[in-house]
Amino acid sequence: MKIFQVIQKPQKRGAELFAIQLSEELIRLGHEVILISVFEGIEALSFSGRQINLDRPIQRRLWDWKGWKTFAELVKKEKPDIIQANAGDTLKFTVLSRLFFGWKTPLVFRNASQMSRYFTNPLIKSCNRFLLTQVEGIASVSLNSQEDLFTFFKPRRTKLKVIPIGVNKKNETIGENGRRNKELVHIGGFTFEKNHAELLDIFHRLLKVDSDFQLILIGDGPLKSQIEDQVKTMGMEDKVDFLGNVSQPFSHISKNAILLLPSKIEGLPAVILEAMVHHIPVIAYGVGGISEVLKTGETGWCIPPNDFQAFIQAIQEVQTMSEEAKQIILDQAHHLVCTHYSLPQVSLQFEQFYKSLLNQN
Repeated sequence: MKIFQVIQKPQKRGAELFAIQLSEELIRLGHEVILISVFEGIEALSFSGRQINLDRPIQRRLWDWKGWKTFAELVKKEKPDIIQANAGDTLKFTVLSRLFFGWKTPLVFRNASQMSRYFTNPLIKSCNRFLLTQVEGIASVSLNSQEDLFTFFKPRRTKLKVIPIGVNKKNETIGENGRRNKELVHIGGFTFEKNHAELLDIFHRLLKVDSDFQLILIGDGPLKSQIEDQVKTMGMEDKVDFLGNVSQPFSHISKNAILLLPSKIEGLPAVILEAMVHHIPVIAYGVGGISEVLKTGETGWCIPPNDFQAFIQAIQEVQTMSEEAKQIILDQAHHLVCTHYSLPQVSLQFEQFYKSLLNQN
């Protein structure tokens, strides 16, 4: 098969990084994959296949006749068998290109979050419901994401399938030398979904009980300066480290670290699965598909959303529990990822989904 993987722009965000990883595996399976970025971006993405940057101005995301036409001409020239749109802007871009210029290639939308949480305006909701009826398949990252999409948008005549995110079992080496024994880590973009403000509040309350903890924030994003200001206001400059975007985040943290993820909205974050691969304990709010992999006392610590006191207690529990008891949980989490969420397994599921859509056309 020849496959177009369409991403928003060249950036090191979860949706784009997974699209690249998936594309590399599909190439390994013998398919031709072309990575197409819609909007302008300055990041250099590492990908062994062909990359095409349309460099469309993001301010024209609502109406971009020239961009839709350019994409249609690319489809006509390359004749892909399948086109996958990764994230919301690419869904709109590819659907409108097809509607206005009439290409027929089957279109897959990768639903990687809880779409209902982003749309409160009835008109925008109706527009997105229409867009979702125009694709042949929707691959949701978790059962929760699929149920959320179906309940909220009720797409008809569209093939639905849950295909989780996949991670490499052989990933970067974990850091050997941590800053401190009591090291807490958050890996993710500085966006409202990731809930950094509440994370700082949790950390501030924790320090009142035990001042030996250190918090490491890895990532970048539009709210980073706001969070930096909040750290200064709370007087925690010497307790919080900002590492920015790093290519191999787990190589920058200690093997004794604890991953924290108090998100407001999630699909199924890869960082949880990657932590499990590295035998790093995970504490997270049970939003989206997180509770499908994170089971308290079995594979990690899944906390009811907004229960910051339970979050703090979980951190203290992980820090004080015996190494033997902790190792049992970490081994079970590692086994879960290796048996159900490895990148080669997930790539085969995408391949089979693409073939099923081609067979029904």
